[in-house]
Amino acid sequence: MSKPNYIKPASIRKFIKSHGKRTSKEFLEALDRYLEKKLLVAIAEHNGGKKTLDASLAAYIFGNR
Repeated sequence: MSKPNYIKPASIRKFIKSHGKRTSKEFLEALDRYLEKKLLVAIAEHNGGKKTLDASLAAYIFGNR
């Protein structure tokens, strides 16, 4: 079990608690791993040769719902 690199656990716990739920350390670690994988996918995407990751790329990678 490692310290999250990409998320702020306290903020996420507070948000989840505000919706009447609790969260485990394992959930936060899984969320951190998921975000890292999505970031790697975004970095690997060609995106028209742009070096900047923008909102259109985020919509494509994360889904535009």
